[in-house]
Formats: sequence, structure tokens, C-alpha cells
Amino acid sequence: MLTPIPVLGFAAYSGTGKTTLLKQLIPLLAARGLRVGVVKHAHHDFDMDTPGKDSYELREAGASQVLVASHKRWVLTYEKRRSAEPALADAVGHLCVDELDLVLVEGFKHESFAKIELHRPSVGKPPLYPGDPNIIAVVTDGAPPVATELPLLDINRPDAVADFVLGWLRGSAVRGDDPRRDLVRYYRWLRQYGYNDSHSGNASVRDEDGFWVTPTGACADTLSAADLVRCPLHGACPDGASLDAPLHQMVYQRNTGAGAVLHSHGPHSVAVTLNGRDFSPVDFEGQYYFDRIPVISIPYDRYLEQAPDRVASALTSHKIAVVRGHGVYARAENLNLAYKWTCSLESSAKTYSIARQLRNVAEV
Repeated sequence: MLTPIPVLGFAAYSGTGKTTLLKQLIPLLAARGLRVGVVKHAHHDFDMDTPGKDSYELREAGASQVLVASHKRWVLTYEKRRSAEPALADAVGHLCVDELDLVLVEGFKHESFAKIELHRPSVGKPPLYPGDPNIIAVVTDGAPPVATELPLLDINRPDAVADFVLGWLRGSAVRGDDPRRDLVRYYRWLRQYGYNDSHSGNASVRDEDGFWVTPTGACADTLSAADLVRCPLHGACPDGASLDAPLHQMVYQRNTGAGAVLHSHGPHSVAVTLNGRDFSPVDFEGQYYFDRIPVISIPYDRYLEQAPDRVASALTSHKIAVVRGHGVYARAENLNLAYKWTCSLESSAKTYSIARQLRNVAEV
């Protein structure tokens, strides 16, 4: 099933606890920066409206569609003229997918899309996974009745289920899904966790013979995959692309194994390199990942002219580099690793800053 957004189902027999698990899972995913939508299949003549309310009376009067809107939410009631079962792709199509990162589905277990099965031996029903190749994991509170190599997750550990879902999402690019969704997600995380402000930094990801980059003036809080700009590996970048797009382009030209570039403004990373000297981490983790971090000094009025060549040159032999007073550039084979280098440097810089305040280390 082709959809414009990752869709993950939760399949089980009635009484297994699908809704209970989703109620636990959704806040955990939201806390990790994901915007989650839900599609639920109903097996009966359900009605979410209330008799006596204006919206109910207008529908009863013959309106085939009634939309009620306020400053906080809107609800559309649509009266189907055909009694056929709804298709999942059609249901997802009614969502504002540009404002979501993931759609979780309850039901629709007979359709072909990625699903997690909930299985409780106490319910007395056979498992679904032996007959459904789309099931990617089993959430259970007991031993599986049929031997399987699928991941087994504890139904009483929604945090472990959330970890699995995040891992599945991160693997979407490997499975050939749209890499733009991952780019938006990581760019939003840079903002959410304090590495950028609402409109700073930029990011890109390789895609065959080109790359996708954030647009100039991008807001991480509202950016969608449709806003990203595709650039060629050679030649002029189109209007609307980040002003740093030529820098990203040169990084890819000089690093054939590079799959992603992240530009961020971690405050500790910027602060400890304002002296213009290369930074050598003092903590164990920082020393493990980085020998030293090159710091490049570029005059403000010559940044656009000099930055592409100088940053790309530094990133041919280093995972990460800093432009003094400006920010951090990380390149890696994929977005997840570039994000790791960004976070690791900021952690090392913060540790160094605290140690200097406590006078536990010498200036590097």
C-alpha cells in the first residue's frame, strides 16, 4: 500500500488491548518529537455526534457532510452513500499528512501494510503472524504459541514498543521510503532539543543523483516534506534552497560516501570555539568519537563566498567542523549518524564548559 506518510498498524482480536496500548504509546512518541495521527476501523454503525446538538440535527435534516470548526479543532462528519468497507489508503488520505510524521492504525488487519500484532494467550485466539507476512513484531504477555523469529515485545513495556516504532521509522530510508520525511524529523529534533532555534540551521539528505535540502528561512516547527528543495550534485541550486545549499553540494561532491549533512547552532559548541582554536574533547566519549574538531574562522561578509570550500575541505577528513561564532556542520553516511555527531559534540562542549567553571581542567 502506497501512502504519503509512514503507516504502522496494530492488529489483534477484539479484547486484546489495542486501544489501551495505543493510549500508552502515543504520549511516548509525542514526547520524542513525533506528530502522530490515528486511523481506527469501526465494525458497527458508530456515531460520534450527540442527539440534540446542532451538528447532529443538521445531518439528520439531510446534510451529507457537516464540518464543525473552532479555534481549537475541526470535525468532519461524512455520510457514505455506499456500504462498502473503507480502504485504509482512502482513510489516510483524509488526514492532513503534512502535519504528521506517523499514522498508527487500529484494525484493517486484512490489508497489506506493516503491522505489529498484539497477542494474549489468555484471549484464546490463534496468532495472526503465521499467516500475515506484513507483521513485523509481536507484542505479547506470554510465550508465542507458534515459533517465530519476529521481535517479541512485552505488552507491559510500552516504552520498549515506542523504541521499536522509532527504530522502524529510522529504517524507512533503507526500505526505500521517501527520505524527505526523515530529513524533516531530524531537523525538527535539532530545534526541539536546543541545537537550533525555530528558524536557524539547515539540513540535507542524499537522494540518488541529487539531494534534498531545507528551504531558506525554514521554520522547524512547521516544515513539511513538501517544503524541501531538491538540488543537483553539480550545477546551480534552485531558488528557495537554503543559502548553505552550495556548501552541502560541495560536501557531497568531495565525500562520495556522505548521505547527510546537518548544520546546527549548539550553544556550548559555539561558545567553547569562539577563541578560534580547534577543540579537543576532554571527556571519554568525546575523545572516543573525535580526535579534534577543526574550527574555521570566516569573515562575516565573506561567509557565502568562502564557506562551501572551507567547510567541505574540513569535512573530507573530519566527521564534524565548526565555523567560529556561527555553528556546527556534521556529515555522515546517514541522518542518524550525522545527528549523533552533532549531539556528541554538544555534550562534550557542555562537559568542558562545566569543568572549566569548576576549574577541573585546563583550557584547551
